[in-house]
Amino acid sequence: MLRYLCCKHGLISRHQHGFLSHHSTTTELLETLNDWTLALRNKHVVDAIYFDFSKAFDSVVHSKLQIKLQGYGFGGTLHCILSDFFRNRVQRVVLAEGVSFYGFITSGVPQGSVLGPLLFFTLHQ
Repeated sequence: MLRYLCCKHGLISRHQHGFLSHHSTTTELLETLNDWTLALRNKHVVDAIYFDFSKAFDSVVHSKLQIKLQGYGFGGTLHCILSDFFRNRVQRVVLAEGVSFYGFITSGVPQGSVLGPLLFFTLHQ
């Protein structure tokens, strides 16, 4: 699926470092340091902007993701499997004093999963 999204639809840039094999935060930092060093050596201005994406995976709206997947050609059984992966999820809070009722989750992709980042990138491209 990753190859399909990268090559056929160009959803993930070859400059992407997260969630791809042989790419990591280390390779991203090395590439960035190299770019900055070359720019400064050539007397160019270097600006850096940092974003906090810590809650970004929670922002994926399930209904929009389903439409986007269909638009990229995921249909039939594969679409159902992918939809079932993030749809109809529930959560509850557990404390020493007791537990809350289960509530349906209508947005977000499962974190710590292989498909989570792909589904996130699919919606935000």
